[in-house]
Amino acid sequence: MPILTRLGLPGNEQAWAALGFTVDNGTIQIGQVTCTLGEAAWGFDETRATPELLEVPYLTATDNPTTSGEHPNGVTIVDHVVYWMPNLDEGAANLTAVLGIPPRRRFFPRGPDGPEMAFYRVGDPFIEAVGSGRPPKLAGVAFLTPDLDAAVTAIRAAGGPIGDPRPAVQGGRIAPVWQGHLNWGIALMEPKPRA
Repeated sequence: MPILTRLGLPGNEQAWAALGFTVDNGTIQIGQVTCTLGEAAWGFDETRATPELLEVPYLTATDNPTTSGEHPNGVTIVDHVVYWMPNLDEGAANLTAVLGIPPRRRFFPRGPDGPEMAFYRVGDPFIEAVGSGRPPKLAGVAFLTPDLDAAVTAIRAAGGPIGDPRPAVQGGRIAPVWQGHLNWGIALMEPKPRA
């Protein structure tokens, strides 16, 4: 299985520190994913076809991360990355070719009036591929934290713009970062309790 090991995030150190992340020299370590600041991009530990098929900037491997991976907001994992594509059939075929794996699931999670999505597991995170009718791009990211209320408190203490926690479509709870902060979709999630 391919693993998402690198993720480019738009914005600068100040913008991400305001969201409760520990930033070291333009880098944020979140679980197994090394995030670099500047532009939305990604990189995997292995690919089966040229990543240029996906029409998203690709990050090559770099030296080992320098950050500890501990953050005041409590984030421990990149939960998922949102990847928009004009047409889900063609986009999913390209993603399957690059990753060498089919989607785990493909359906309309928001009901028949919402967009169809395909989900690919790439290590801890998954890719939420959306047939958006728009050009290909990474449109956002969601991070996982075990205590969403504490995360929201830490982000607000750091001066970050985050909404109140609310129920998430996939279960659990979610708190979105205000869209104008980086003009990119960012949210923190708390998993649903196990029964």
